[in-house]
Amino acid sequence: MTAEHLLSAYIDTHVVLVIVAVTWFGLKRVLARSPLRTAYLTQLRLLYSLLALVVLAPLLIVGMDMSQSSSLLAGQSGLRLSDFLVSQYLSGNIALAPTTFENLLMLRTETIHAAVSLSGWFSYSIVGVLGAGVLWVMGRNARETWQLTQMIRRSYVLRRIGKVEIRFTDETRVPFSTRSFFRYYVVLPTSLLAQSNDVRVAVSHEVQHVRQGDLTWEVVLETIRAVFFWNPAFGYCKRDVERLRELACDQQVLSRNTLDVRAYCECLLRVCRSSLSGRRDDLIMTPSVPFVQIDRRFRASHSASFLRQRVVSMLDKPAVVSSKRFAPVLAVSLAVLVLCATVALRPTNDWSHDRLMLSTIVNLERLNSRSITP
Repeated sequence: MTAEHLLSAYIDTHVVLVIVAVTWFGLKRVLARSPLRTAYLTQLRLLYSLLALVVLAPLLIVGMDMSQSSSLLAGQSGLRLSDFLVSQYLSGNIALAPTTFENLLMLRTETIHAAVSLSGWFSYSIVGVLGAGVLWVMGRNARETWQLTQMIRRSYVLRRIGKVEIRFTDETRVPFSTRSFFRYYVVLPTSLLAQSNDVRVAVSHEVQHVRQGDLTWEVVLETIRAVFFWNPAFGYCKRDVERLRELACDQQVLSRNTLDVRAYCECLLRVCRSSLSGRRDDLIMTPSVPFVQIDRRFRASHSASFLRQRVVSMLDKPAVVSSKRFAPVLAVSLAVLVLCATVALRPTNDWSHDRLMLSTIVNLERLNSRSITP
């Protein structure tokens, strides 16, 4: 596999992410007007299903290439947007000069070739920015993971429940959960131990994150952040994951009727107030799932407005419609939609009849311009 193929696959993976973000944006609007508007766990699982396509995008792209090379997808001109545009151009519905239109169609291919060949400042800039961004994100993640690992090692075990270890430490003001390869950790601040009911609330909340698979997804998303650091679609999806998993977790914990709603909300506010009185370094970052925190960065997931939304959602106690029948069908439908859109947006190397006609027109235009030029 050449460098051109790798860069093309990299671009295709970002295309899949953009399609997923657009699909999720539309789905959110539909769900907001449906009985599933408060089914936060169902929404979270649907978003996880869409993001799974992004994680598996390299394998999907290789599968598409193999299918095309074995003629399984060959000749399906209706599946490709570029072939559709060529057909519309030949029908006279696109008013552009033949050479200009062909250059637009070949823009991606030529850009990839220029970046791989390192033949000018443009290609050096692309490679330099991408390389620096990947190294910066990977370095930051490695540093925060190391700090988190050392904090857990210095903490003290309070209780073990199967693969889950409940620990306490005085190095944080916010309860959080994280995981290693084989174990899960719920870490509590020492100050929380004075309130036995707050310990119960925080542990129930964080253990629910373990049940939902949120910790695994947090590790996966922070790992692939290095690949998508410049793509705003990743930040959009990641922010919705962080918000939905908290709403779903609150809803699932309170649905068991083992905790008082008022006590739960008061614990949430006390921990939040305690975190705001500490240093900025006390905020638990990745790869972990905090109980609650206020992040003042622009468009942060854990904002003051989102904390208000969590409290209001818990106090309202909206009725949740069962989605066991609809969720799998909806997830499969979304996956098919994303895959079809991905295939449609990929470039094609086939020389169809329309492509040959366009090439002939372009060559005639060039011959005509040469004959006119003295």
